[in-house]
Amino acid sequence: MVSLHIWLRRLLMLLIGVVITEFGSQLLVALRVGADPFMILIQGISRQSGLSYGQTSTALMLLCFAAIFLLERNSIRPGTVFCIFCLGPLVDFYAWLFSLILPHDRSLPITVLLIVLACVIVSLGLSISVTSHAGACSNDLIPVIAHEKLARMQIRTARMLWDGVCIIAGYCPGGTLGIGTVIALTLYGPELQFFLPVAKWLSSLLGLPAKQ
Repeated sequence: MVSLHIWLRRLLMLLIGVVITEFGSQLLVALRVGADPFMILIQGISRQSGLSYGQTSTALMLLCFAAIFLLERNSIRPGTVFCIFCLGPLVDFYAWLFSLILPHDRSLPITVLLIVLACVIVSLGLSISVTSHAGACSNDLIPVIAHEKLARMQIRTARMLWDGVCIIAGYCPGGTLGIGTVIALTLYGPELQFFLPVAKWLSSLLGLPAKQ
């Protein structure tokens, strides 16, 4: 049985990952060039249902949680539940922050650079969340489980497929699709794979075992 101090370190690493991920995700939204794949799904459903983005996000993560519980409940950790209810305040904070510091008049090269930077930040955060083994956000666990279940599917491939499903399912009911979305879909998977060694280094720095 894993000791309490190990669990607290895992949750700390997960928190670091979530804070980084949401920073990049909300930067992409603030640029108004298309949201990241999961946010497109949130936007589409929110615009059809009348629910707020936060309510829709919670509902979708609960739905993913239910699917994981039925198919691969061993992947559920305390952090998975934590993520369902902690993202709202982070999203609101970053939205406020970027409304203050992000310039409205930007050149095209600067906008493209910020899009790529946002994708890099999201991928780094996702790799940290997944490697924490505290239980990543339920929507982010879907491609990880697919990678583990399908031996020949690399995690970058699973992530790109999942992002594609979110984009299609969100765009049809009205989610915002733009150049930022295309770049995110292209970069998230490969960058997630690229940053796994960095996440493992952080895990080692925190004194965590490789797996629970």
